Parts: sequence; structure tokens; C-alpha cells
Amino acid sequence: MIFSSNPNFAAVSEQKSFSQKLSGFISILLHPVFVPSLLFGWLFLMNQELFFGLTEKQRGLWFITVAYTTITFPLLTAVLLWKLKFIESIHMRELKERYGVLIASMLFYFWVYWVFHKQFQAHILIQTLLLGVFLTCVLVFLASILYKISMHTAAWGSATVFAAILTFESLPAAPILLVSVILLAGIVGTARLQLKAHSPQEIYSGYMAGLVAQILAYFVAPFI
Repeated sequence: MIFSSNPNFAAVSEQKSFSQKLSGFISILLHPVFVPSLLFGWLFLMNQELFFGLTEKQRGLWFITVAYTTITFPLLTAVLLWKLKFIESIHMRELKERYGVLIASMLFYFWVYWVFHKQFQAHILIQTLLLGVFLTCVLVFLASILYKISMHTAAWGSATVFAAILTFESLPAAPILLVSVILLAGIVGTARLQLKAHSPQEIYSGYMAGLVAQILAYFVAPFI
């Protein structure tokens, strides 16, 4: 009662509430499930030389394939598991709730990589992106056996390395993407800490997992 009548306490509480809501919004807007499609969309719009020889319709089909496989399927899996009471929340706050969705996502991500590798024979940088997405999911799953690694920062760590690869390969506008992704990666990590969804160790190890996975994909993809 004493604190509730204190205007300074009320202001702090209101500020904290706004900060929590903003962090929650950022966590949804920059959710890891959207990252592959965002990066593929950047390539689609800014680096069309990677799609040389394809018609506009074919390029659109490629984008739809990536978006549908990496967004729709994982989300449907999470909702289905939630509806069947295998998980308590689609937010998967408990460690054990992650396993089913991560295993399904690994299958989806590997499938879309293999389609672009074998059937579409896409440019090696596109294959690198999709292989990196799959390997990031694998590392997150393995880490999740032990602790609650941040899936958000793993995805954005991988995205940061991919943007760095594009910059290293001297693709047009790649430095703009790199700076943007670094800023977004920092914002995501801060938001997850603000929500107390993860410890600093879980945040930083997420970045590291994404970094390692995408670097591995860059060196391995040409030899597959």
C-alpha cells in the first residue's frame, strides 16, 4: 500500500512494464523461425545474380519453398504439439518442451537444404545459408539436452556470420546487411535478457552456436 501510493514507484513500474512489452514484441518480430526467410528474401531482392537463369516465377517459387518450409511447418508443429498437450505452451519455456519442435525443424531444414542442393542446384551461397540453418538447429538441439540455450541468439548469430560471408564475397549491399544484422542481433539478445528468458551464458552460447554452424556450412557446402 505504501509503495502503490508512491508516484516514483508507479513510474518505475510503468516503465518496466513498457520495457517488458517491447522486449516481448521484439522477440516475436525477430523470432528465429523468420530468420532464414528474411535472409533469403534479402538475396532475392538485392543479389539477383545468385538466381541467374531463373524466371521471375521460378525465383518466386524458390522463396515460397523456403518460407513455407522454415516458417509454416515449424509453427504448425509447435501448435499441434500444444493442442495435443505434449507441450504446455507454444513459447516452449520448459527445456523438455523444445525437443519435439527442434527434431521436426531439423527434418524440415535438412529437407529444404537438400532440395536446393540436389534438385534446384542453387548457387553455393544459397546452399550455404540453408545448410547453416540446419546445422544451427542441430547444435541448438544438442545444447538443449544440457541447458536452455537461446534459439533467438543462435539464429541471429548464424545470420551475422552469413552476412559477413556475403561481405567477404563482395556481394552488392552486403555491408549494409552486415551492419543491420549485427544491430538486430544485439537488440534480440538484449530483449531476451530483459525478459529474463535466458541467462547471459545461454545468450552468448547461442551466438556462438550460430557462428560455428554457419562457418562450418561455408567450408563444408562446396564439398557436398
